[in-house]
Amino acid sequence: MVRFLLKYYVFWVVFSIAAKVIFLVYQWKETATLTGYDYVMLFTRGLRMDLSFGGYVMVLACVIMAIGVFLPPKWLKRVYSVITLILLAISSLIVVGDLELFKNWGYHMDATPLFYLKTPGEAMASTPTWLILALVLLCAVMVGVFYSLYRHWVANSLKPVREAAWKSVVYLLLGGLMIIPVRGGFNVAPMNVSFVFFNNKNMYANQAAVNPVWNFLYEVAHVNKIKSDFVFMPEDKARQLVDSVYTETGTFPSVLKTDKPNVVVLLLESFTLNAWDAMPNLQAVAKEGIFFSNIYATGNRSDRGILGVISGFPAHPQVSMLKYPNKTYLHPRFPLDFEANGYSTRFYYAGDLNFGGFRSYVTMSFQGSVTENDFSGEAIENRFKWGVHDGYMLERLYEDLRVAKTPFMYMAFTMSSHEPFVVPMKTKIPGSDTGSKFKNAIAYTDQCLGEFFEKCKKSGIWDNTLFVLIADHGTRHVGNLQPHAPETYRIPMIFTGGAMSVQDSVVNTLGSQTDMVATMLVQLGIDASAYHYSKNLLDPSAVPFAFYAFTNAAAVVTSNGAYIYDLKSKKDIGANTNPRDEALLKAYLQIIDQDFKERH
Repeated sequence: MVRFLLKYYVFWVVFSIAAKVIFLVYQWKETATLTGYDYVMLFTRGLRMDLSFGGYVMVLACVIMAIGVFLPPKWLKRVYSVITLILLAISSLIVVGDLELFKNWGYHMDATPLFYLKTPGEAMASTPTWLILALVLLCAVMVGVFYSLYRHWVANSLKPVREAAWKSVVYLLLGGLMIIPVRGGFNVAPMNVSFVFFNNKNMYANQAAVNPVWNFLYEVAHVNKIKSDFVFMPEDKARQLVDSVYTETGTFPSVLKTDKPNVVVLLLESFTLNAWDAMPNLQAVAKEGIFFSNIYATGNRSDRGILGVISGFPAHPQVSMLKYPNKTYLHPRFPLDFEANGYSTRFYYAGDLNFGGFRSYVTMSFQGSVTENDFSGEAIENRFKWGVHDGYMLERLYEDLRVAKTPFMYMAFTMSSHEPFVVPMKTKIPGSDTGSKFKNAIAYTDQCLGEFFEKCKKSGIWDNTLFVLIADHGTRHVGNLQPHAPETYRIPMIFTGGAMSVQDSVVNTLGSQTDMVATMLVQLGIDASAYHYSKNLLDPSAVPFAFYAFTNAAAVVTSNGAYIYDLKSKKDIGANTNPRDEALLKAYLQIIDQDFKERH
């Protein structure tokens, strides 16, 4: 019976590969843009998702086999036949329906069609009758061909013999092992659409690698996270309120010695301003440039922070936007602006790039990337839960900067200050409590940054480079803060380096993590108008404002303080009850939610 189950698994993987071939043929105009490399990658990368889909089916098959031990053998064969036929019908319907929807939408079918089940006539009104019949026929052919394959190749391994009861445990264990392909391997991050992305130029190549059945079921499972609507007021009033915090004169000082310096952006894991005393090296480099002292992270997770920094887009209180590459693909991303201006770009993350949907976002944004797979020897031997420690990553970054083609824009994301806060350094900040261990991990990364900057100065890299340092988010670990407290979101932002014409300067303007991109781009003479939620903090007319969101709650910070709103209780939290701030927060939520949902 184990042989039957293994063949059954292969059967569903073959079905997935066949569906991919049908997709490529149906989208022939776009398929013509693919290269030989694209074909190899879309099948090899896509195989992981195909194995994951097969793993889900296998879990069901193993449970049925475990129960079947106690049933008459003939019943078991009938059960598998019925289940297979039902799964084939559902899967084929999704595959075929996805063909035409992708052709029109440009992305794979999500849960949207479910909203039209009450009015199928209207939903299909724009589709010619002949096309509907052709697709129905294709669906029937897929079901017929694969059901025949099942009967003649798979089902004949299902022998009509009664098995010992103890084998039920074996089948359950086999089903449990399916967690490996279901999750996509032994990664920290579970399987997501980001796993299959590989092309930073051709979005279609990435989409072709996606398993449409897996993708649809994932979307349906997560539909509740995006079905809520934040509608508090007429749209024109909401936009007017949001626009009011992004009005600038466009007059600002230049703080750079050159129009086209090299740029290095360092995204610092959990570098809260509340641990500023554990960052002596950051304090030192801040004095060699500009320290932005009043910045708030847009969210409390890395997937929110990276979107806030690269796309200047605020965190959503209910959903991680990186899980929706079809949407983030349409957002501006500053590495593309640098590329358009002649810069070479690269992203450094010495961990699993599949985490949080990073791979799709990074692949679409940078010309190349360096991950934990690019390290070996001591770096791998000393790795921790999340990947390679910052000392090794920054050493690799430094070596690459020495030989990089100029001008370059390289971005690196540190990670050693992520829990469990175990770092390869003699303890600087003693203590067994979480706050002390966290600050000690911060001190380690700060030390590594100090060594990195010292080497950059000695080698001359520092001289013509703008270094931008900003945290991905804050943390509650220092001071045992509440998740809604504004202090939880305060982070440092620093512009420094030899390219700076200004030193030992502090900007106290209240701003957001999303403001980094506009503040940086305008200094380089690059248009930042596409970043609607980002303002230039060096413009004297910039409105003091920040927004942050966490699970089912959000806040705006203004000169009145933080106005915090709980989306479940629909009540404000905290001392600020200013009516204008309440209206501003609700308008902001309404507009970013609408912006997110309207992007396809």
